[in-house]
Amino acid sequence: MSTTGSRVWVVGPSGAGKSTVARALAEARGLPHYELDAMFWASGWQRRPEDEFLADVAALDRTDGWIADGQYDAAHPVLEELADTVVWVDPPRGATTARLLRRTVRRLRTREELWNGNRERPGSALQLVLWAHREFPVVRRTNTDLFARMQARSVPCLRLRTPHDIRELLSKERA
Repeated sequence: MSTTGSRVWVVGPSGAGKSTVARALAEARGLPHYELDAMFWASGWQRRPEDEFLADVAALDRTDGWIADGQYDAAHPVLEELADTVVWVDPPRGATTARLLRRTVRRLRTREELWNGNRERPGSALQLVLWAHREFPVVRRTNTDLFARMQARSVPCLRLRTPHDIRELLSKERA
């Protein structure tokens, strides 16, 4: 029995597992998965113009259902209007930093293509890990406020703090 709607926005800090959870939810529900990173970054790590990025996010409204993941502040107003469920992947800061570090090392080693031909670069990858660790409390405050706004509108909000929470949600979604 599904506990999420058909327009699910997955949020959380870098390295929390947003994309992993979103992909698994999309597979379980038979819905398309959209990564905001893929909408935001053009090739060569160039930021797309904000109006184009937001137009792509708003275009989700023209689909029957979706699972989207990302923590872009500019997209919050659009996604707050479109989402019928918010899932916050919120592991402890240390776990998130460790996961991000492992992921970054793996991406550097394998030269994994991310979005639009982009690949992790050593200098910027280290900056990302340090930035994510430093910004963790900011993201937590942002998502606490997001939950309050969404719950005030009776939008279901699920906070996943542990691997057990994630497994439990995915088990319900697959049933």
